[in-house]
Amino acid sequence: MIRTTIMAEEELLYKIDQIARRKGMSKAAIIREALLEYVVEEETSDPVADPLVRLIGLAGEWAVPTDFSDGKDEEYIQETIHPLYGFAVRDEEDIR
Repeated sequence: MIRTTIMAEEELLYKIDQIARRKGMSKAAIIREALLEYVVEEETSDPVADPLVRLIGLAGEWAVPTDFSDGKDEEYIQETIHPLYGFAVRDEEDIR
C-alpha cells in the first residue's frame, strides 16, 4: 500500500470515526473500503471506456446514412471532405 494524505471536512471525519468505532475497524480501513466501493461503482456504471465512443450517433440531423459495402468509401471521402479544411463542406459559409 501507498500512504497518502487527504483533506476532509471535520464533520465527515467525525462520522468516519464513529463508523470505525461501531464496526471495530480503523478509520483508514473505512476510508479504503469507501474508496474501493466508489471506484468499482464508477467503473461499472459506464461500460464505455473511451469517452469518444459516446459521441457516436450525436450528429443527429446532419448524419447521413451511408452504405460503403460497394467499396466506394474512398470516392465518398474525396467528394465530401475538403482537402484543405479537413471536414465536409456543405456550402461556402462553412469555410468562412
